[in-house]
Amino acid sequence: MKEVIVSWSGGKDSAYALSQLLESKDYKVKGLLSTTSEDTGRLPVHEVNRDLLRAQAESLDLPLFEVKLPAEADNITYEQALSGQFNKFKSVGIDTIAYADLYLEDIKHFRDSLVQRLGMNAIYPLWKKDTMAAAVGFLEAGFQAVVTTIDSQKLPDKLTGEIFSKDFVQSLPGNVDPCGENGEFHTFVFDGPIFNHKIEFETGNHFKTMNGRFIHCELK
Repeated sequence: MKEVIVSWSGGKDSAYALSQLLESKDYKVKGLLSTTSEDTGRLPVHEVNRDLLRAQAESLDLPLFEVKLPAEADNITYEQALSGQFNKFKSVGIDTIAYADLYLEDIKHFRDSLVQRLGMNAIYPLWKKDTMAAAVGFLEAGFQAVVTTIDSQKLPDKLTGEIFSKDFVQSLPGNVDPCGENGEFHTFVFDGPIFNHKIEFETGNHFKTMNGRFIHCELK
C-alpha cells in the first residue's frame, strides 16, 4: 500500500477525500497536513483555529503535521515552509500528498508543479467528481459540517455559521458551486463516520477579511 499524507483544511472536501482513501486498498493514510498563520493561529481562508484542527486529528486518530506561515506569506515563503516538511516526509519514505480538489485545472497545475519541484507526488481522490454528487454523498455518508466562511459577493452574510445540509445546498444560487469549489464558502467538519467522536464547539462572533469580502464565523 502506498503511504500518503492528506492535505487538510478541516472542511468537507478534505474529510470526504480522506474517507475515500481510508476505504482504499491502494493507500495507507499516515497523517494530515495543514498550514496555519503564526499571526492568528488559524488556517488561512477558512479561518479555523488550530486547536480545532488538532481536535479533528485526535478524533481521527491521525497525526497532524502543522506548517506555520508568517502573516501574508508569498508563494516563495509558502514553498520554503512546505519544503522543510516534505523533506521530513521523504526521510521516512512518504512521497505522496492527497488533495481534495474537484475540477479547478489551474489549482491542480499549481499543486502538481509545486510537489514536483519539491520531489513529491500528488493524488486527487475527488478529481472530476460531480460536485452536486460530492456534496450529497458527503451528507448521505453521515458527515456533519458548519459553514465557517462565505464570500459576501456570492452569498448572504447570514449564511456564515449555518449547518451545511441538503437544505443549504438546495438553497444555493445557480452560480454557486454545491461544494463551494470556487471559494464561495468553506466549512468545518465536526462529526462523521471516520471520526471516533464528535468535535464539540460553539459559534462566536462574525469577523471579516480581505477588505470585508469574506465573512467568517468564529468557532470556539
